[in-house]
Order: sequence, then structure tokens, then C-alpha cells
Amino acid sequence: MFERFAWESRNAVTRALDVARRLGAEQVEPEHLLLALAEPSHRAGRAIAEAGLDAGEIATAIERDLVATLEAVGVPASVVESTPAVPRADDPGFSLAIKHALQQALREAVARGQRRLGTEHLLLGLLDPPAAGLGRVLARLDVEPWRLAALVQVEMATRR
Repeated sequence: MFERFAWESRNAVTRALDVARRLGAEQVEPEHLLLALAEPSHRAGRAIAEAGLDAGEIATAIERDLVATLEAVGVPASVVESTPAVPRADDPGFSLAIKHALQQALREAVARGQRRLGTEHLLLGLLDPPAAGLGRVLARLDVEPWRLAALVQVEMATRR
């Protein structure tokens, strides 16, 4: 599947893997890819910026979501916040949610008659529909998935 990815898209998936590794995550999740896409040098990054988001805000929302999730199962926030993330020495696997998002991204590209899968397709794949974790992160950022999808489609229409 990765042979159809444009350079920027491959780079974004590699950065998502790095984000997950740095955070000590067991698996690469859709929110890691959203963070990796938050670079305004490509269509998805420009749409994310147009939504008023940047990498720092997304990273903070991911961390807050993790703290809230652990608190829900009885781990106090003080324990989570005082325990630094331990980067993984190995590569985390890809979650079912990220695999689904990548498949959706490929479907987006094919449906539009495009041979190469760009970052815009990755973002649309993440949002169709957003996985639970990504949905919570977007809610923390006060961004509706449909609005972000509309912004990336505007970027696609401008052909920048």
C-alpha cells in the first residue's frame, strides 16, 4: 500500500511512528498521525492550521486525553504527570484504528481518481469517521471533524 504514498505522506507516517515511539505508546494511533500532519508545508497541514491548530496544541490535547483516560480507570493525574514518558527502543505497531484510517485515505485517493496518496487523503482518512481517541482529542481542541474535513477539501480545490 505504501508504494502509492507521495513523499509527504510517507514522511507523515514515519513522523507518526516517531511520535508514538517518543511517547512510549504501544501502537501508532490516529492522533499520532494528526500530530505528524500538523506541518503547514502541505495541504493537510494548511487545513489543520486553518482550523486554528498547531503541533503544540495537538500534543497537549493528546497528553490531556491520556491523563483523563487513565484517571477514568483509577490512575490519578498526579501519578501520570510525574511519570515521564519512556521512549520505546523498538517500533510500536499500527493500531486497527490507524490501519482503518490509512485504508480510508487510499479509498479517498482512488475515489478522486488520483494515483498518489497525499497528506490531504491521510487527513480525510483520519476523519472518516474519526476513531474514538482522535474524536476525544478533536473535542478537546474544540474542532469538529466535519469542519476539518471541509477545510482540507478547500485546500484540495485550490491545488496549492
